[in-house]
Amino acid sequence: MGRTRRTFTAEEKLKVVMAVIQDGKAVSDVAKENNIHPNMILNWKKEFLENAAMIFNRTRPDITEKAQQKKIDELEAKLQKKDEVI
Repeated sequence: MGRTRRTFTAEEKLKVVMAVIQDGKAVSDVAKENNIHPNMILNWKKEFLENAAMIFNRTRPDITEKAQQKKIDELEAKLQKKDEVI
């Protein structure tokens, strides 16, 4: 019978990656402490660093949604006026 794959939450992955990045621990040590293959930690670290810049590029969703809703309301008003003419 095959082994079942363990799944890790985002918080668990972050904790492991931060132990390597912030605390300066060796990947091999963190891997042993958490019973995770070192390559998995290296993959998580790579993904973390590649996507870190995205947090600074995000637009505020509430502003974007408000702008979209305003545009929808304007278009609905125009459509209603056209329907009244017809």
